[in-house]
Amino acid sequence: MQATGRTAGIQRISSSLGRLRMMIGRRVMGRLALRNVAPMLDVSDLDVLGLVPAAAGTGADPDGASVGDIARQLRIDPSRASRLVAELVQRGFLVRAISQQDGRRAVLRRSETGERVLAEVERLKHELIREIVGDWPEARLAAFARDFDGFTQALDARLSRPDLRQARPESRPEAS
Repeated sequence: MQATGRTAGIQRISSSLGRLRMMIGRRVMGRLALRNVAPMLDVSDLDVLGLVPAAAGTGADPDGASVGDIARQLRIDPSRASRLVAELVQRGFLVRAISQQDGRRAVLRRSETGERVLAEVERLKHELIREIVGDWPEARLAAFARDFDGFTQALDARLSRPDLRQARPESRPEAS
């Protein structure tokens, strides 16, 4: 039996989410951008660069990010975050500084090199998206952007609920 109406739409969204998850899981866009911009970096390095404010303090935290901030946001062990950061500092993509608000706290900022890499990665991602939606009428693009963002925010909010975060795989209902 073929689904129609809302059921067909939900099935199509579910299928599209599965394909998108596979692309995200393989980090297709990040890997493509890094291959063209900074082949010496890994996608995990790109994750860190994206979380650290610019050297000029243009990030969300005017003081900078700490290794602990990186670990929490990436949901990785602090020692792994520390190793990632240390390598990016050594390679010149990040700089360590002393917090201006608390002199005992070390903070991280992107160096000019890190800024250039991140800006180029973003440019390449935008170029890819532009290529895909290039022939869409402006109204369709605006509607898709609004709807996709709204769907993503609602999904994030729903999946961030405490009752869902606590669920263990064995406690989930069986799929039919």
